[in-house]
Amino acid sequence: TSFSLSRERALALQPATDVDLVTDLQAEVSEAWRLLDSRADISLGGAHDIRQAVTRTSLGGMLDTSQLLDVLSTLECADRIRSALSRLMAEEYPWLSYLRTRIGSFREVIALISQTVSAQGEIMDSASPALGRIRSELRTAHQRLIDRLQSILNSQTYRTAIQEPIITIRNGRYVIPVRSDARGVIRGAIHDHSSSGATLYVEPFQTNDLNNRWRELQLQEQEEIERILQFISERIAVQAPAMLETVEGLASLDLALAKARFGAAMRAVLPTVHSDGALSLVNARHPLLTGPVVPISVRLGEDFRQLLVTGPNTGGKTVALKTVGLLTLMAQSGLPVPADPGSRVAVFDGIFADIGDEQSIAQSLSTFSGHLTNIIRVLDEMTPNSLLLLDELGAGTDPAEGSALARSLLTYLLKTQARVMATTHYSELKAFASTTEGVENASVEFDVETLTPTYRLSIGLPGRSNALAIASRLGLRDEIIQGSKEFISSEEARVETMLARIARDREDASALFASAGEAQRDALTLRSRLEREVESVLQERENILKLARSEAQASLEDLRRELDRAEAELRLNGNAAQPVLAGLRNRIERATEQQAPLLAAPPTPEKRTPVVQPVAPLSDRGIQPGDRVTILRTGQEGTVTAVPPGRNELEVQIGPFKTRVKVKDVRYVGPGADIVEENRYAGGTRIQRSEGPAPSMEFDMRGWRVDEVIHELERYINDAYMSNMPFVRIIHGKGTGALRQVVREELATNPLVSSFRPAEAREGGEGVTVAQLSV
Repeated sequence: TSFSLSRERALALQPATDVDLVTDLQAEVSEAWRLLDSRADISLGGAHDIRQAVTRTSLGGMLDTSQLLDVLSTLECADRIRSALSRLMAEEYPWLSYLRTRIGSFREVIALISQTVSAQGEIMDSASPALGRIRSELRTAHQRLIDRLQSILNSQTYRTAIQEPIITIRNGRYVIPVRSDARGVIRGAIHDHSSSGATLYVEPFQTNDLNNRWRELQLQEQEEIERILQFISERIAVQAPAMLETVEGLASLDLALAKARFGAAMRAVLPTVHSDGALSLVNARHPLLTGPVVPISVRLGEDFRQLLVTGPNTGGKTVALKTVGLLTLMAQSGLPVPADPGSRVAVFDGIFADIGDEQSIAQSLSTFSGHLTNIIRVLDEMTPNSLLLLDELGAGTDPAEGSALARSLLTYLLKTQARVMATTHYSELKAFASTTEGVENASVEFDVETLTPTYRLSIGLPGRSNALAIASRLGLRDEIIQGSKEFISSEEARVETMLARIARDREDASALFASAGEAQRDALTLRSRLEREVESVLQERENILKLARSEAQASLEDLRRELDRAEAELRLNGNAAQPVLAGLRNRIERATEQQAPLLAAPPTPEKRTPVVQPVAPLSDRGIQPGDRVTILRTGQEGTVTAVPPGRNELEVQIGPFKTRVKVKDVRYVGPGADIVEENRYAGGTRIQRSEGPAPSMEFDMRGWRVDEVIHELERYINDAYMSNMPFVRIIHGKGTGALRQVVREELATNPLVSSFRPAEAREGGEGVTVAQLSV
């Protein structure tokens, strides 16, 4: 958190039991998290808990300068936050938009304190005309007093009487040190003496009036300062309720931002919350564990209401209980939880935990008695919408009786509809979970070869205690191990054997599943590569056909132009050109028949519908300025800007460049719009002057998300360029610098920007970028 009030709220967090309230808390954190991700310039630096000071003014009290500076920095922080929140879309940030209404505007008080109190906590001379006059007179009186005392020190008459040639202060009066044996030489009032008595601090009678005047002006100064402080305090008192509401609003925002930063640091998520009593934590991690943490995935409350976790000691059973309980409490407190997306948490009205050894000699409690005392209290306070976390159920007493009692307790709890997660070592309870509807087994895994726990939690499979295997690996004599096996009943032996076989089968199935998944990924990769290759071949075929059609069309156009010239000669020379004309017509018909299959649209493969643009017929008027043509050699399309007479050439504009090409080297596409002066080109897209008023020379992007910047900034630069602006100012703020970096990267690649620089310090410095547009 950023200041004391939000810190108090963080320390006072309590889990809520109302689903709607928990949902609202999660929504607040979600908005704060998105705000941080957008790199918005949000900072609560300078905020203080000024509730006590503001309340004091409303009771008629006066604040000192340090308290006024706290009020000033808090109100300035509120002003910045209010301005930043006002740029957010209410539909996207409903809670933050509501929060903005709780944060008031106090420009008058801010200006009053700023013009009165300096950053060092002193009342400035300009605070009031009276204070300025008093201080001016005070400085003059002080100088006169010092000059008079200095003249006494420098006087030959008093040189032998003075202990040291210095001026000092005693009891608020200026004095000089005089030897005690020369007290009659300098007449005056004695205000103090040294510890040895050899020096007397004397105020000479010659300076008495000057000292009095200096002290009188000091008192006047203090009275004027108190009058100013009282006036400012009264102005604060007028707006005290709004200020108190503002501080509360800032604390609410700061706490939400702190929760979001906590979630980011923990790689946490905001789980879905609901009231159906079911939870599902995906790859959950205990937040206090450090280093490489093995996550667990737990579900409870949907297919089964009780989860019984078994397995060896140190395997992670108790940590699993604590993780489920703690993450549920965190979610109900509006905190992100260290788990993966897709996690769901129920809102319980109570979470009861009996974890650890409650043995106490002082209270005459054994391990069993301690557990039983807790369970009795839980049974008295729980409801059907409670979550119970029970560690080592039935432990601490005779195994047969403990197992029977644990079974009976689970059966009772099953009827109450409460959700239960428990740990145990009893084989009878494993069988109970396997045969009872609403109860499910789970186990923490253990590697017998290395004698180390894996900490993985497997739901659906009971765990083995592995006591004999662990004892054997640790070196216990085989004779003792074999003797132990003889004491295990045949039924228990069969259960352990069955569990071992199930565990092996499950591992084999997991390996096969992983292998199948890898094969599927390889197949998908191969399919994707083949699709890309087919696409490349089809594109190459299409390009070849396009080039061939262009050449065929150009050939026909040449023949048609020859036909046009022949017809012109026919009109001039009569029948003499008839044979030439007939020959040309035959050539055109043969060429058209031969090239008709090539000019036709190519067959398209299945599921591909390429769009073939029809070629516009050449008009009788010939190619003229404004027509669109394609340069056959490069395939680029451009606009004819001029047709020089008699040169059989065209001037064609392609993007920002103009070139001259032979008429025979272009293909007529169709008539274009009339050439408009200043028709420009940027980023491969033709830009036309936009209608409407010219854009502003300043573009404020503070608070924008990074993904909004590129498109909107490019559009603004285009509009400014078409409005003949020489330069523009982009306001992005300082903040973390992310928004500034994106803006400048975009300006560096925009062809309409010739250069850019940070603004001068008086213009905004690094918070503003000035972009010079191309001429």
